[in-house]
Amino acid sequence: MPKKPGKTAPVFFVEDDAGIIDVYTMAFKIAKIDVEVIKLGQEAIQKIKEMQAGAREKPGLVLLDLMLPDINGIEVFKEIKNNEKTKDIPVFVTSNYTLDQIPQMEKIQPEKFILKTDITPTNLVAMVKTELSK
Repeated sequence: MPKKPGKTAPVFFVEDDAGIIDVYTMAFKIAKIDVEVIKLGQEAIQKIKEMQAGAREKPGLVLLDLMLPDINGIEVFKEIKNNEKTKDIPVFVTSNYTLDQIPQMEKIQPEKFILKTDITPTNLVAMVKTELSK
């Protein structure tokens, strides 16, 4: 499904922490950025498979937490990047762990790695706006 002219594709926000979801979705709402919150990795993979099948619009960006309650976010990342139809979707990986604390990060190449403790909602919104305007 192509996006409507003049409309920015939504942001997929794959995050399970209710406090983080509330703070960031409010910041996105104020910035008029459409966000779809996905709390489980398996749910994210299902939606990605729907995109790959052409049954759903691709997001303009995926904000992907690595520590999800059901599966590792790296599995979600691989599902996005290992398919021709979705590999061009930018992915910003978010984590409470630094890069050197996540050995699996060597296997993936996100557009950005964001340490949650180092970013404010305003900064994240600015990064997302910059990416969506490309």
